[in-house]
Amino acid sequence: MKRSAAPAALKPTDRVPATPSTFATPAIPASAAKLATPATPAITVSAAKPATPAAPARPAPVANARPAASGALTTIDVKMDVGFGNAIFLRGEGSGLTWDRGVPLVCVDGRTWRWSQTVSAPVTFKVLLNDKVWSAGNDLVVKPGQKLEVAPSFA
Repeated sequence: MKRSAAPAALKPTDRVPATPSTFATPAIPASAAKLATPATPAITVSAAKPATPAAPARPAPVANARPAASGALTTIDVKMDVGFGNAIFLRGEGSGLTWDRGVPLVCVDGRTWRWSQTVSAPVTFKVLLNDKVWSAGNDLVVKPGQKLEVAPSFA
């Protein structure tokens, strides 16, 4: 198959006369125009309704949310290297602690686990390893606003 020669390229200095025939589109037979023109979907335009101010959004309730307590920031730091894959928990009474299920502490570094919360009354607690092994000794008590460091031993 032979290719036809490409038309000569225009130079920037060449001028093309602007005549009506230059911009005219070729005539398309009516039968071909019906086939070539896709059907446009019907569009319904309605008058815009005035915007009504929306009610202010309320924050969604958070599970296990406690009411804001007036008190002092209280911190318990447990100093212990528990090894990879283990964690430290607290059980007790006061400030959301229970004796039935432990609360995990946050690992601050390789030897420090921290529980920090605003409390308004003394908290009695015990340290557990993996929420299963109880630390030896008596229950411990921390007062509101106190920072307590504990180095428990496990029997």
